[in-house]
Amino acid sequence: MLLVSAAPAGAVLDIDDRGPCLNAGNFVMRITNAGIIGNAFLDVGLSSDPSFEFPANSGIECLNYAALWVGAVDASGRTHVSGGPLLEWRPTPAPDDRVREARRGDPGTRRLVDDDGDGRIDEEVLNGKDDDGDGEIDEDLGFSSDQMLAADYVDDRPEAVNTVYPTGENHEPLGLSVHQEVYAWSTPGYDGIAGLQFHITNHGATTLRRVYVGLLADLDSRARKDRLGHVNDRIGRQVASRSISGGTSVITVDGIACGGVCIDPIRREIPVVMDGVVGSGLPVVAVMPLDHTTDPLALTNGRAWARAPGQVSFRTSVFLNGRISTQGGPPIVDADRYAALAGQWPSVPEELKGDWVALVSCGPFAMLEPGQSIDFAVALVAAEDLDHLMAAAANTIYLHHGVTANLLPDSVASERDQWQSGTSGIFGHEVCLEPPPGRSFIGDRDCAAKFAACLGPESPPLPPTEVLYTPGHCIWTDADCDACTGVNGNETVLRWLDPGAVPPPPSLRVTPGDHEVRVEWDNLPEILINTGQVGPPGSKFLGYRLYKLADWRSRGSLLPPRNNWALVAAYGPDSLNSERPLASIEDTTLDYEDIRYEQKHYPIGRYSVTDREVLNGFDYVYVVTTVYQFNGLNSDGRQISQRLESPLATTFDKAVVPHARSRSDASGVWVVPNPFRAHAAWDRPPVIGDQLTRHIDFMGLPRARCTIKIWTLAGDFVARIDHDGSQGDGQAPWDLVTRNGQEAESGVYLFTVDSPAGHTIGRFVVIR
Repeated sequence: MLLVSAAPAGAVLDIDDRGPCLNAGNFVMRITNAGIIGNAFLDVGLSSDPSFEFPANSGIECLNYAALWVGAVDASGRTHVSGGPLLEWRPTPAPDDRVREARRGDPGTRRLVDDDGDGRIDEEVLNGKDDDGDGEIDEDLGFSSDQMLAADYVDDRPEAVNTVYPTGENHEPLGLSVHQEVYAWSTPGYDGIAGLQFHITNHGATTLRRVYVGLLADLDSRARKDRLGHVNDRIGRQVASRSISGGTSVITVDGIACGGVCIDPIRREIPVVMDGVVGSGLPVVAVMPLDHTTDPLALTNGRAWARAPGQVSFRTSVFLNGRISTQGGPPIVDADRYAALAGQWPSVPEELKGDWVALVSCGPFAMLEPGQSIDFAVALVAAEDLDHLMAAAANTIYLHHGVTANLLPDSVASERDQWQSGTSGIFGHEVCLEPPPGRSFIGDRDCAAKFAACLGPESPPLPPTEVLYTPGHCIWTDADCDACTGVNGNETVLRWLDPGAVPPPPSLRVTPGDHEVRVEWDNLPEILINTGQVGPPGSKFLGYRLYKLADWRSRGSLLPPRNNWALVAAYGPDSLNSERPLASIEDTTLDYEDIRYEQKHYPIGRYSVTDREVLNGFDYVYVVTTVYQFNGLNSDGRQISQRLESPLATTFDKAVVPHARSRSDASGVWVVPNPFRAHAAWDRPPVIGDQLTRHIDFMGLPRARCTIKIWTLAGDFVARIDHDGSQGDGQAPWDLVTRNGQEAESGVYLFTVDSPAGHTIGRFVVIR
């Protein structure tokens, strides 16, 4: 699916190997800045990163890739879709326009808090720009997940327009910009959910009509090493539901109190993909539609000018890769993609097995004028089986539903007839309604009909409150005729709730040495927990736990599964459980770095541990987790106490290798292992993205820049290794690949080491 570009690329695509990933949950998901979720480039050798690996580090894939599609009718009446084929979305040429990351506890990430003191709340967007003009960047974000990755891209870059596509169709851009945010949570029950939020803006000069937005998800359930494991998948449609309490609505009507408990039942149809082999133990995965922009004008007499649907609704289509496009395969040209977004493309019987692709879409949005935007929210959800998936899907609904906040002042004109009052989302008035320029209409502001059941059949019907809606000012209105939207003045909806149970880990530095590794971290989690910035009220910081990965056996991914990690030590107050005092590893001579939330923040190095149970030449990964205690009440009102711990979230590039210390001269260099018998104890099992793991190491190298040359006994030059030992590193690996790219054969080899410290000669043996 890679395409031939007719012009050199000017934007930096985040699609290469070892790129940005969501990893705060129990999964690893590759994120790009090209409208692609997952890794669509494994088969062409650009990247070996997982697409949607669940559980994390299991070597099991739940996704090939997912792509954002936006379709519209242009001014000439032709339909176009941006997002398919791949790489029609591109970042700008700015070198820093990459995928950006923020994590819970980072400065400026608290929700509903004025982090920068400018009188505004959460006004920044994670985009590397000064959105509020105060000279600071990304300093007042406000998000509710444990990790967020964000990217910005457009559909009209020359690199995309000048690309030659296999169908012969040229990409004709719609003039769109997208700000993409993706979220992950560490809390159990929520840790298989990847939330996806897209903010799509028309930055062009023409109005787009009949706009559709969708996510095409090529879902899988297979082991990564099983390259054909996705061709026998099954698909099914399920309905996820969750009823969410919206508080209590009480409104007086002629002195009579009307209302009651507000319950919002939410249902979403979701396509679910599972492995076709019964009992395989592979996970199930779903793409889940959640929300999109709505226009309350569609619910009023001004519906003719509404630019979006009045209520949230989605359609789901499924296709089979490998089939002819017109016989149930995915559409391959723009006109057909647009038809698919509209739900008008042929599917196939869903009882078949194969490589399934799901498309969830919404629309049409009647128009998208220059400067206007559409929001679109979906989620990718994975679980170990269907029952757990449906529970996670219900939790996804709860997460996205979010909370409402009262950020604008309320106004009440009458206590006896509150139904006719309502400024800023109160007494059922959920929106401040205004028609577009040049349009006016008369409509019912208060929707008296919703009180008929409360007042009873004997009471005369209340007359509608008809008002004139004109451009230039808005009127707070009950457009949906529902007393439970617009409750208690909470006019601002904040999507993506914070389950708020898992603390952040500290910032970490790991330094390898000779038969030792030094692990150091800071004290930020203590500050965040004890000042109430993270965790539920009443949370108390307890301590830290240090984990080490030394066992690389049975790995199916770059990092082995959770069971391979070992607890090195726990630091806290519970000596009965072998916890050590935190003060025993504290550096009291280190000065604090800054003041955060009125407490001293000490830098990395506040705490340090040296692990000497390590071997030179072996790979190790370390993680420090945060532990805190929460005292509260359960659903029965009984007092409970819970200990919670941050997850073991890390990446393969955090691995360190202890090394022999360099020496003052070059006379004592040796090779380990010698002889090399096909493998060494430090070899990692090869996996996708880390195939060549064997090596021999030259030890005791001089404390200087040096050159190692390897020769056969016949004098043939085999390989050269340049090494800098001036900073104390006296060990250099060789992967047993010759300078011609071939594997070294069995035999006796000579080596020389040349440096300012002298010259030495040695030999080693390779046995295949």
